[in-house]
Amino acid sequence: MIELIAALMMYHDGKLIEHTPKENMIKCLKSKRLAEREIDPTQVRFSCKQVEAQTEIYKGRKYITKIIKE
Repeated sequence: MIELIAALMMYHDGKLIEHTPKENMIKCLKSKRLAEREIDPTQVRFSCKQVEAQTEIYKGRKYITKIIKE
């Protein structure tokens, strides 16, 4: 399914290496703050964005399979 969704994005050396869908931007920003406390911010960068993405639900959890437009 293609939808507009809030996503927590993790970048390393300027390349997107991981993305996680969130219910809304507020929950994304909370997760971002937690991640920045846990992981050395000099190594990776986190951001929250509204993206158009292809998603699928597996075992009751939503996953982003492909980002169409950032």
